[in-house]
Amino acid sequence: MLKRVTLPVLSVLVLTTGSVLQAQPVPEGVAPTTPLPVTTVLPGDISGVLLIDTRANAWNGLNRFIDLPPGFSGPGFLPYIPAEVNFARDIQPWLGDWTAIALMPGGEGTGRASLQENAVMVAPIQDPNRIPNFVAQLSAVQGQPRERQFQGVTLLEWPDQSMAREQGESTGSLQRGPIALNPLSPFKRNKWLKGWPGLAQTRPILPDSTPTAPAQPDPRPPAVPAPEVQGTGGLTIAIVPGYVAAAQSSAPLERWIATKDTSNSLARDPQFQRTLAHPELGRSLVIGYGNFPELAQLSSTSPLLNRLVPLPASGDINPAGGELTTPYSAIDLMVWMEPQGIRAQSRGFYKTPETEPRGVATPNPMTASLPASTYFTCGGSLNLWQAIGPILGQNLLTLPGLEQIPEFTQSTLGLDVTQDILPWMDGEITAFVFPTNRGFFPTVDETMKLGMGSMIETSDRQSAERVLTQLDELIARELSGVITITRHQINENSVTSWEVINQNGRTESVFAHGWISDKTLMMTTGLGPFQELYPQPYQSLTNAFNFQAALEPLPQPNLGYCYLNMGSFLAWVNTFVPPEINASREGQIVLNSLGKIRSISGTGISQNTHVQWDLFMLLSPRS
Repeated sequence: MLKRVTLPVLSVLVLTTGSVLQAQPVPEGVAPTTPLPVTTVLPGDISGVLLIDTRANAWNGLNRFIDLPPGFSGPGFLPYIPAEVNFARDIQPWLGDWTAIALMPGGEGTGRASLQENAVMVAPIQDPNRIPNFVAQLSAVQGQPRERQFQGVTLLEWPDQSMAREQGESTGSLQRGPIALNPLSPFKRNKWLKGWPGLAQTRPILPDSTPTAPAQPDPRPPAVPAPEVQGTGGLTIAIVPGYVAAAQSSAPLERWIATKDTSNSLARDPQFQRTLAHPELGRSLVIGYGNFPELAQLSSTSPLLNRLVPLPASGDINPAGGELTTPYSAIDLMVWMEPQGIRAQSRGFYKTPETEPRGVATPNPMTASLPASTYFTCGGSLNLWQAIGPILGQNLLTLPGLEQIPEFTQSTLGLDVTQDILPWMDGEITAFVFPTNRGFFPTVDETMKLGMGSMIETSDRQSAERVLTQLDELIARELSGVITITRHQINENSVTSWEVINQNGRTESVFAHGWISDKTLMMTTGLGPFQELYPQPYQSLTNAFNFQAALEPLPQPNLGYCYLNMGSFLAWVNTFVPPEINASREGQIVLNSLGKIRSISGTGISQNTHVQWDLFMLLSPRS
């Protein structure tokens, strides 16, 4: 069961990196649906795709929350096209409805190529008469391209400047002249590209017509031919009837051109049909789809992508065949606007239906023990923590600095984490961070006014107490004279406290644990934080309006939930922001933008056919 719900929430953010999908019967219960036109010119064995609604009026809902720039036309950019090409003037007038960013299947002999080598953008043309002006504006920014033919299609190529410079130095064809573009200017001019660093062309490109520099000596033997610049990167576009396609090199474009007219299109793929049948498709601004095994395989071989999308760890990969063992066949994503904010939903579909009993949807009982000002909390079954663990660092027990926990526990306590500790954590597990002036963190640094803790439900209290007793005995033995173990009575219950003497000679509690019910253990960073929560906080998180508004639009979970109170959290973070950042225009823009976010929440649901993650960003409307 644990393996069936380990699809990370952050995988909803990167679905342009997927894979090859085998044709299967239409999933039961999926009604036929009209495909998006752009999906009819993508191959059925597409590796993954991100579809962006490029209709201007589709993005009008953002005005409710964000002060959009004058003349902004949603979505504000086209992937791979330089920011200096004016989107509203030179692109939007000819652009159709949905644009695709697709990861083409790898070419023969390429192995597992990178995202840059396989990704291609395909944008529909609504008004062909405006395309010549678009190409002229693109050439004005990039310089004159070199042209060549592929299967009757003209490719316009601008080589990557750094690649051209490196090769030019060795062949005597180094382009020279002033760099016309500031590499940072697109980000300064168009903030909408910041979320797409791999798709926006931000490097300065030198035109081919620029005079060449004096030839440099070739250090290689004469028999070694100089590599060609053609198709090595940068920007390449192709214009075919109905579509403009772009990529960083010509290779993925050539593969797309060779397959776009086949009858085996993505629109006809049974698994993708299931995504098109999503009930929220009609109001989604972004749609994602990918083959999960290939997505995970690519993530495992790409350090950067592995950080962005912490999919199954290398232990899931068969060392002999290199195949990744995962229960998922496909993953999809929908992002749409709600009256109160932005919603996202990701589903990971099982290769075979789930036969084990699913969790029972229940309210969030432990939030009654948390204060309304809680910064962050996650609560749910152990399945939830197995699922979100990779987001924190590949898996729950390989966080930076915690790699030694299993070995340390075994060597010092004689306990095995997976056999002696995790089994008794069979109820709800809630972790939390909240503001407090007491406990470990304020003792270490008075500006760190926060506390952390967890509440764990168990049906095996005896095993839990055995672990806690061994832990207390270890600390008392190994840190004798530094930490003192004491017992306190709170509401007629015994609470264990680890205490130290601070630099002022006062006793401070840095860790505490005790039972707040017959089956619920609570641990906090000190006795002070424990007392603030038990027997009950001054104001409960359960009754907090912000918490209720954060979870109200989301489905009732059976795996668990997470909640980030941005208002409370930013109020704490602002105490560390240097005055010069607060005073700067850029700093104010960032802080004001973050201030629009009231909360970020999410829930997880395990069903027979798939696991589902729902996220909601609650935003403040414009004043």
